[in-house]
Amino acid sequence: MAGMYCLTNLLDLAVRESAQELRLEKGKPPVIILRGQSRTLDLPELTADNVADLFSSLATPEQTEELRRCGDIHFVCTSPRSGRFVVNASSGRQDFTLSIRPL
Repeated sequence: MAGMYCLTNLLDLAVRESAQELRLEKGKPPVIILRGQSRTLDLPELTADNVADLFSSLATPEQTEELRRCGDIHFVCTSPRSGRFVVNASSGRQDFTLSIRPL
């Protein structure tokens, strides 16, 4: 859980809607990509802390450290309820973005 956001619920929604991608970006509400079209979810804008917390709920401590060192990371993770996902994360001085794609 990241404040008002629960990653499991967002992943469940993405799978249920057959989304190609879930995008989480600082300063924007969560977005799902459906058949190549962006659909902004009716939720508040994410803060960098929201995105970082959501990332931390997916990543191992080693992956979190690699993101901190390198600024980006790509890996596959499994959600017990929703399945397997490819995760791409990018973190800079002022931003934090997360792209999650179902496998």
